[in-house]
Amino acid sequence: MRRERKSLFAFLGALVLCILCATLAYFWNTPRNQFQQKTVPSPILDYGETGSILRELGAILPVENKQWTSRITTNPVEFIRRASDEKKKWLFLEEFSAYRERGIFGYVEMDSPESAVPFKIEVKKNGSWVKQVSSQIRPSKFGYAFFIDSNKITSELRFVFRNKQSSIQLYGIGFLKKGYHPLVFNDQIGFASLFRDNKSNKISFGNPGIAIAPSPHANLLTATLSFHKKRLIGISKYHKKQGNTAIELVASRDQHLLKHLKIADQDLASISIAQIPVLSIDIESEDLYSDNFGILTNFDGHGRQWERLGFVRYFRDGEEVFSNFSGIRLQGGDPGREKGLINFRLNFREEYGKSAIEPGGLFNGKSGEIKQLSVKQSQWEKWPLNSPVAYDVSRQVGALVPPTEMCLLYLNGENIGLYYLVPHLGEKQIKLMLPEDDYRLFKIRGAGDDADLHFSVSFSQKIKQAQVMDAQHISKFFDLEDYVKLIFSYMINANGDYCQGLLVKGSKSESKYFWYGWDFDHSYVDVPVEITKREIPYRDRWEQPPSFAKFLSDEQGQKTNTCDPVRLFRRLVNEDPEFREKTKHLFTSTINHRVTEQFISELLDDYQHVLTLVDYPEGDEYIDVLRSFFVGRIPFLIKEMEEYYPAEPAAVCQVTSDVYPLTVDGYRKTGPYQGYYFSGATLTLAPDKKNEVKYWLVNGEKIYDKQVELLITNNQNCRVHAVF
Repeated sequence: MRRERKSLFAFLGALVLCILCATLAYFWNTPRNQFQQKTVPSPILDYGETGSILRELGAILPVENKQWTSRITTNPVEFIRRASDEKKKWLFLEEFSAYRERGIFGYVEMDSPESAVPFKIEVKKNGSWVKQVSSQIRPSKFGYAFFIDSNKITSELRFVFRNKQSSIQLYGIGFLKKGYHPLVFNDQIGFASLFRDNKSNKISFGNPGIAIAPSPHANLLTATLSFHKKRLIGISKYHKKQGNTAIELVASRDQHLLKHLKIADQDLASISIAQIPVLSIDIESEDLYSDNFGILTNFDGHGRQWERLGFVRYFRDGEEVFSNFSGIRLQGGDPGREKGLINFRLNFREEYGKSAIEPGGLFNGKSGEIKQLSVKQSQWEKWPLNSPVAYDVSRQVGALVPPTEMCLLYLNGENIGLYYLVPHLGEKQIKLMLPEDDYRLFKIRGAGDDADLHFSVSFSQKIKQAQVMDAQHISKFFDLEDYVKLIFSYMINANGDYCQGLLVKGSKSESKYFWYGWDFDHSYVDVPVEITKREIPYRDRWEQPPSFAKFLSDEQGQKTNTCDPVRLFRRLVNEDPEFREKTKHLFTSTINHRVTEQFISELLDDYQHVLTLVDYPEGDEYIDVLRSFFVGRIPFLIKEMEEYYPAEPAAVCQVTSDVYPLTVDGYRKTGPYQGYYFSGATLTLAPDKKNEVKYWLVNGEKIYDKQVELLITNNQNCRVHAVF
């Protein structure tokens, strides 16, 4: 009996051992197709060095695998999101995490009508190719994830495909390595740079991706990965170009990369000769209009995840100014987007070929390099030029505002109308436009981050808590003349968005804050009457706010005008007599010598010519409205200064001469002159250097001095004539 029990135990033990060995053998040498059915991601790599690592660590936990998309994307951000989602599904094996962090996670999207095409990926180690990936391309799949055991930031790879009947279409490859910028290759530029050393005629670059033709022998594609360290701030989710190939491809007019564009260069060039500059944007229709990914169909999408890749060209006077691939996204607030105001922002990045438009390419060289460019249409239906006209007037005032340039916009070959270009005033762009220092930006309305919010709150509290507002003290911290000129530009243009703008400060301790103006789309538009349709007492267009009445009235009576820039100006004018006198005379000097009738007339003539060229509906009527606005605006503002500064009525001085040019207040005049002067101001007169005046006839009295300084002491008008 005892012997029989021993035999039974031995049999049972042998049976258990056989079952265990069979189970281990199954998982050890499972055929690839069975092994894949039990694991994720697809394909799980049970061969090569990765498979060896996994065998050393133990069994792989089976996870359900579902193919979640087959949509092709050329947007690097979207591709990174897909790759990251696949990485999250990577092996649920705790011991593998150490390898996973030091290695390279990969994701590839490809397909082929041929059944079960073998492919593998190898990495060069110690001069030899070591297999890392071994799997098959199947017609039912689209995305494949893999892992490369390499801790190098520069790795040489070899892709091996064995397709004998049909082509393989490769749409995108992405690589993720902890602590480094992701690498994405999913457009023609990316693939051309990744496989730049391959000379095989079996590979063709197309749209989208690349095609690998069938061959009786294995197709070999070699590539080099080069990762770049992530910075602590400003982390980019975009891929970096490999070498300089991308730039060369963009610059060449004979490259296949440009063949998909719909508009012939000559057509655009001829349009720019006959009319105005032309900006052409070519972008995949799916990236504009698809339900889930289109930027026009999802107009409320903000941020870099809604940036799409496109190709842009700019023509002026029949010559191409620049051409480059660019990131394209919508710009502007949601209310405008809902009303169909389609504005774009172009982001030029290194990974797209060129990181910026060279200085001089736009805006007559006044902006330096352009990394971010806003492409903006008319802001209001009947006001196609309100922003660019207001920017031009503001620059003439002396305020710091960005330059603009008018153009026609062609989107995928279709002329969608009159637009204007303006640098996007982000921190990178400001630093390029003002390169002499490392500037920091603060939004004075609509705080964008914690630093903006902290500054805005602190700025507001200091203005409210100051017992006395003294310009001499404030000027230690702020460039007050720059600030006052921006205030003047708001009032002359009747810009209702005067609470917006940027405060900029250099890195040096002695640097002062200065104002940079933006958002002039409400200029000249009587918003309560024309936009919000409020019922208010009748007023002429030139009487609309902002004006000195709104800026200088008691704060209790003007609760709607209490933003910080207005508070600061109000308190300085009302509490510092010296500041009040200086700004009063600075304003009259501005309208006398800078924003003159001649300047306004010539400016509007130029814009009227633009509207005529593009056959803009009711363009002449629009320009006429602007002309009448400026005719009434200046006397209206002078009248308000007389009442709210307060000041004695301004004198009107007229100066004529037998011979021109003549110098008035330091400004050269080529004809008769008329200007406003408040009491206490000085009218200075001098002849041109080549001429010598006999005498000046001032209000009928002869003065024989070579130069005249006439102090205005009352509200009496003055007449001066120079006799030669």
